[in-house]
Amino acid sequence: MKKVHVVLFAIAGIILLGCKKDFIVEDIKDKTITINAPANNLVTTANKVTFWWELLDGAEKYNIQVVKPNFSSITEIIADTTITGSKYNLSLQPGAYQWRIRAINAGGNTVYQTFSLKVDTTSNLSSLTVSTIDPLANLLTSEKRIAFSWIALNAATQYQVLILNSSSGVVKDTTTSLTTYTYTFSSQGAYSWKVRASNDFSISQYNTALTFTIDLTAPAAPVLSSPSHNAIITPTNNLVWNRVGAPDARYDSVYIATDSSFTNVISKTKTYLQSISINALTNPPPASSTIYWWRLRSVDSVGNRSVYSNQLKFKLNP
Repeated sequence: MKKVHVVLFAIAGIILLGCKKDFIVEDIKDKTITINAPANNLVTTANKVTFWWELLDGAEKYNIQVVKPNFSSITEIIADTTITGSKYNLSLQPGAYQWRIRAINAGGNTVYQTFSLKVDTTSNLSSLTVSTIDPLANLLTSEKRIAFSWIALNAATQYQVLILNSSSGVVKDTTTSLTTYTYTFSSQGAYSWKVRASNDFSISQYNTALTFTIDLTAPAAPVLSSPSHNAIITPTNNLVWNRVGAPDARYDSVYIATDSSFTNVISKTKTYLQSISINALTNPPPASSTIYWWRLRSVDSVGNRSVYSNQLKFKLNP
């Protein structure tokens, strides 16, 4: 019976020692957490900050606190949380901050380690506007493919380009990290565009909308007036026409050829008037009792060309 008691006592001792071992908690109060990011006194233009540290042996969890502007004169508590991992993500507005962290286990905790952090306030775009380059205000063009460009704004990470139609509203609303954007329009019309910059925590003002017009309509063909068909003229006589139905025509091109199919054009002259003497033509045709044909086409201010006018012939005598 005595022998049984001894065995039971030994077993109880082993169990007791095992239980005691289970309740031994590592003392971490003098340990230091290794911080990976952010570095102390970091100044950043990014508002998304990752707090990252190495896991500490013996620690069960971590308490992280973030305040504005510092722990001596707190104006705002941004975060006070306890986690088991080694990373904590936070979005911060521009300003000065302090943050601190300590490790915790059942037996106690480390002392807080405190660090400073600043999100650069010069990155706030809310009061700024983007300076545009092209297209200029009131541009008139016959190009359907338009390249929009602007000057980069410091601290901007992307730009929102808004293209509007005067009659139907938004044509294109897009974002880009570049300072250029090219768009091909499907039709002519009056348009406007504006752009604004943004970053993680602020958006600039839109610039004043700039208008432009895409004109794809050719002017009407001019109508030849004189000399009449088969007329006999001299180099001092004028060729005369009118721009009926083409008030937007800017100039005319006068073509002189030796044949009715205009395969042999001997003179091509650009003129802003609606008449020109034979002598004033570029490469005037020889006055040798020769038969010539003439015709015109009008060109508007953006380069749209009319179809050719009617064609007439004349005989040019000395």
